[in-house]
Amino acid sequence: MPQTHYKISEARKKFAEVLERANQGEEIIVTRGNEIYARIGPADPLGKRPFGLLAQRKLPDDLFDAEDAEQVAIDAGDWNDDTGIFQGKAVDGGKKP
Repeated sequence: MPQTHYKISEARKKFAEVLERANQGEEIIVTRGNEIYARIGPADPLGKRPFGLLAQRKLPDDLFDAEDAEQVAIDAGDWNDDTGIFQGKAVDGGKKP
């Protein structure tokens, strides 16, 4: 992949050009002084970003779709911050979702 270097000030002035070159497949290196400050490259052709360091783990797409009963209770105020214990009932007397 071809690389192009820009200083930060130059990248700011030519931001549209920088993005267009990245979109065309170039890796853009933005430098601050003699150090690499950022890298800009083409978007993933599939349109999905890898999930951080777990990108190679092949996590299922529905990993976060399931409703966690404990988290729902916490969101509803059913958590005792003093002891860090799940209480099983709403602290403020509110209804559970």
